[in-house]
Amino acid sequence: MRNTLFSLAFAFLTLIGGIQTVAAQSADEATVAQAVENLRKAMFERNVKQFEALISENVSYGHSAGRIENKQEFIKAALANKAVMKSLAFTDQTVKITGNHAVVRNTYNGVSELDGKTNTTKIGVLLVWAKENGTWRLYARQAYRL
Repeated sequence: MRNTLFSLAFAFLTLIGGIQTVAAQSADEATVAQAVENLRKAMFERNVKQFEALISENVSYGHSAGRIENKQEFIKAALANKAVMKSLAFTDQTVKITGNHAVVRNTYNGVSELDGKTNTTKIGVLLVWAKENGTWRLYARQAYRL
């Protein structure tokens, strides 16, 4: 009887622990999804403070044309871009968490205007986020043509 009670208690505690782990993963996924949304807003608004807060010092930022930038190069290029962003949406997004790393895939859908000409951009994006001192920061990004 005593072994049965012990086994039941152990099973119950294991179940509760498993539920807490799932909840923690869901919370991290939501936090990373919010970080991606904050990055989207920073890109749309060209917000230097948000770029600084969201992007790791060690980032490798890859464009669909093959250009690779570090943090300073990315921010400088984002601010120097003369095109006016009309809309920017990230669709078809998935977030997978493994420890202190997150892999995000989405589709970048942007509409911009330059010299009266409208340009539409639709590319696939792979983002890698790392938890640095308790905060999720963009560690790597690679875009690719669809």
